[in-house]
Amino acid sequence: MTLLVTGGTGFLGSYLTRHALGSGAQDRVVVLDRYPDRSRIADVLDRVTLVEGDVGDQGVVEEVFAGYGIDRVAHFAFILGSPPPGRMPAYIQVQCQGTANVLEAARVAGVRRFLFASSVAAYGALDAAVLTEDLVPDPQVPYGFCKLWGEAMVNHYAGSLGLDAVSLRFGSTYGLGRGWRGSYNSGLMPPPRSLHYMARVESAARGQSIVMPADTVMADWTYAADAAQAAWLALTQERLRHRLYNVSSARLPVGQFTAALRAALPDAAITVDPEEPAGNAHAPMDNTRLVTDLGFVPAFDLAAGVADYLERIRIADACVAAKGRAS
Repeated sequence: MTLLVTGGTGFLGSYLTRHALGSGAQDRVVVLDRYPDRSRIADVLDRVTLVEGDVGDQGVVEEVFAGYGIDRVAHFAFILGSPPPGRMPAYIQVQCQGTANVLEAARVAGVRRFLFASSVAAYGALDAAVLTEDLVPDPQVPYGFCKLWGEAMVNHYAGSLGLDAVSLRFGSTYGLGRGWRGSYNSGLMPPPRSLHYMARVESAARGQSIVMPADTVMADWTYAADAAQAAWLALTQERLRHRLYNVSSARLPVGQFTAALRAALPDAAITVDPEEPAGNAHAPMDNTRLVTDLGFVPAFDLAAGVADYLERIRIADACVAAKGRAS
């Protein structure tokens, strides 16, 4: 089996790349990435075929499918957030044209399964106590519009063109890469002014003081390695009952995450601002479909997730340092 992961050195894509190589059943992983960050997959880089290229370039996408015998696809290449004024056409070229390019190439190649990495942003500003897959979405920003459009294209290719395809809506997820996305290098989306609180782990691990939101604020928590497990299950399950699955692990207060981080980094300067809300908060995501249909069981609680996150940072930093010494 040959799996193509677009954006395979990015945040969630890098975790899937490593998961696939550790599954014992994966013959080859091909990564297509416009701005590859090799440090994210440093421990498996020698086992990956890495192609530098843009999903928005149809010719590049077709060459990858023709050259590597792709039979499963996980499409994670996307730009986080919404573009500044004047950049919408170039933004859409990646988000929508890129998705169409990969879908069409997958159809022509007759792949066994196509996975589209969607987002809780597709739900938008729904006034719902719990987010379930049968709700009618109401996205509010271009990022959410494009994710919902991608889901619609997946459904079209599956329902009308014979492609076995599925979308996963990933909720609040933490892990290496949450703080810096490769897509920032494109200039189509400016870096955030401050790190999302789930990504402040990286600052604390590097000796910087951090401030966390109020302990009592509730949030969904999924470690990125568990998100990768969910993607792997969706890619390899023989038959899927649905074309859309929420990905979420647990609903917990931010204070539990802060406590786990303090325990793992006892010397770190970590304080709490009781007035800071949890950024990008959303209603709880129901994961019943994922658990019932695909047998998803999270492998990481907060303590284990933080510990693995810190190890990922250590490996990536060592890779960057070694590259600096060699240059």
